[in-house]
Amino acid sequence: MYKFKDLKQKHRALRDGYEDNFSIRIHRSLSWLNRSEKETKDIDAKFIFLWISLNSAYSIHMDGLKNQGDEELRSDFFKALLKNGQNEIHNIIYERFSHEVRSILSNEFILTSFWEGKDDWETKLKNEKREVQDALRDRNETIYILTILFKRLYVLRNQIFHGGSTWQGKLNRQQVKDGANLLSYFLPAILSIMMENSNDNWGILAYPPTN
Repeated sequence: MYKFKDLKQKHRALRDGYEDNFSIRIHRSLSWLNRSEKETKDIDAKFIFLWISLNSAYSIHMDGLKNQGDEELRSDFFKALLKNGQNEIHNIIYERFSHEVRSILSNEFILTSFWEGKDDWETKLKNEKREVQDALRDRNETIYILTILFKRLYVLRNQIFHGGSTWQGKLNRQQVKDGANLLSYFLPAILSIMMENSNDNWGILAYPPTN
């Protein structure tokens, strides 16, 4: 598992060959990853800093969105990651964190339809669990697993960022813990893959620095 220190050294070694905005994207994401590693007890804070690091890695300028929603944007990002770093992503999903993936996908409290009051949320939960379990067993449909997984994590993100949960509250601890643990492995892998494939199109930098 990469740590901030390893990735920062990698960034310093490679950044002379980077386009400026790409280097800034990596620098921003690394700064939030670094902050997340200082949180050894507060998992709410750790999850928040890791999610900001994720946003720094994949967010693009509004002019480059082409009417894409956040979910579609993440899906395109995951496809680019898998093209360049399939083994690293597969190792996280199928080896290191298959238990956490199942735990997150089994939790109805981070399922959008549960909070929307839709009558079929139990069926949706059951079907997605079965489909993901089949994909985990057969080690295929990685994009599908990532899409569903991050849809759930995005609900958790909204609960925390928009005041829908209590800091260090007794409820929702498992999904926060699982989410923070998974992101703490996933983000370093993402940044390593991006740094080794800087010439790929990672989008137009959001909020570029101005004089």
